[in-house]
Amino acid sequence: MIKFIFLINIFMSVIISQVIPEHLTNIVKVDQIPEIVPIIYGNQKNINFLKHAKSLNKSDGTYSYLKIDSFNNENYQVKINNILIEEDSYLAFYDRNHDVVYGPYMSLNQEVFYPSIMNGNDITIILYQPNSSKSSFIIESINSVENKKYLMNDLKYKVSNNRNRPVLMVTGYWPPTNEMLRHFSQKIELNPNGWEGENWRGLGFDVISFFPEFDPPDCSNCGQGYGDFEVDYQDTSQDFWRIIDEIKPIGIITFSRGFNNNSWELENNVYNWVSWYADYTSPLYPTPTPPDDSVSDTHNRGTALPLTLIEEALDNSNLPVNCYVDQNGDAGRFLSEFMGYHGMWHHQSSLDSDNPCMLGGHIHVGGQLSTRISKDAAELTIETVLGYLDSILIIPGDINDDEILNIIDVILLIDFILENTIPNNEWLLVGDINEDNIINILDVILIVDNILD
Repeated sequence: MIKFIFLINIFMSVIISQVIPEHLTNIVKVDQIPEIVPIIYGNQKNINFLKHAKSLNKSDGTYSYLKIDSFNNENYQVKINNILIEEDSYLAFYDRNHDVVYGPYMSLNQEVFYPSIMNGNDITIILYQPNSSKSSFIIESINSVENKKYLMNDLKYKVSNNRNRPVLMVTGYWPPTNEMLRHFSQKIELNPNGWEGENWRGLGFDVISFFPEFDPPDCSNCGQGYGDFEVDYQDTSQDFWRIIDEIKPIGIITFSRGFNNNSWELENNVYNWVSWYADYTSPLYPTPTPPDDSVSDTHNRGTALPLTLIEEALDNSNLPVNCYVDQNGDAGRFLSEFMGYHGMWHHQSSLDSDNPCMLGGHIHVGGQLSTRISKDAAELTIETVLGYLDSILIIPGDINDDEILNIIDVILLIDFILENTIPNNEWLLVGDINEDNIINILDVILIVDNILD
């Protein structure tokens, strides 16, 4: 028992960040799962776990097991009510077919709890508790998360006239998320082959990445790292606001490593938590905590990513990734969620500024994905996000919609004026620079002024 508590204390931050390195799976003793375990099915409701589970008393405590048969291999999420997981106890889910552990979840006392989204029809629930513990919970339902549509913002936004391309900022933490974004780094020491994000794929946006370094770069138990965005609350926050001021991004996607599987988990929620899990260097928690005093404690800033578009793009690709939206859960209460919260914090607080950031959001990347696969999935995600941004952004004067003002836009606007055409709403949005509902030579002069500024 003492050994178990010691291991939990050492690896708490690693586990809670939704990272389960292979050598940590021994904490959840999957090799001791009995061959015969009671089964519940996906259509059953309000299951008292302990009344249905098989419980085995051992020297260090009681292990209880219950298997879920969901009838199919689609993604689903378990809704748990009245959960009490006392100190030194843990709840975990083991996917035998994919050899993946979800959790362990510890020290829970709440009315409703959503563990991670899972898939597969052979999931075993494991509850460990010391002999004196009284942990318990009710499985209210098992619900599919497939084929859901998520709301997207379809409004058009005018952004400042600018001769520079708008920037999409992407960040990573532990591999594969650092390696999959390396080619977007502008730092020669991180990316000796050269920055590939300039006007990426001719889409009219620059893509710039930031991530910490580790030794080795493809580490499993990585720790804090060094450089930008170390896995440390204070370093991450300081680097974030400095970089935001330098590049003024039009959008932010933050990535981090998730469970040890092939998931591409789109986080729907990021919270202004009062309680976070400890990082590696004192002070171990955010300062201040909660980090954002402009909203209430535990405020949820959500996501602004086009979830449905990303999920459809990855589902329709031939990439071996399991993309889904975690609609109900949180993002881990560790550096992953802390970074994701910063992205949404800046997005929402900058919308009325001179340099609005039009979206933010966090994605957890499965630890079993290779660098090549995760890079392809990241690029497809980024391409989808840029297409969405292009559909909602309007740069006044950008007549040919290439996200940059130059002499070509001036020529096109003059041609339009000479044709003596009555402008429709679309033309007024891009060509009526002084917003007087007329497109004339005054608008041409203003575009030229903006180009020369």
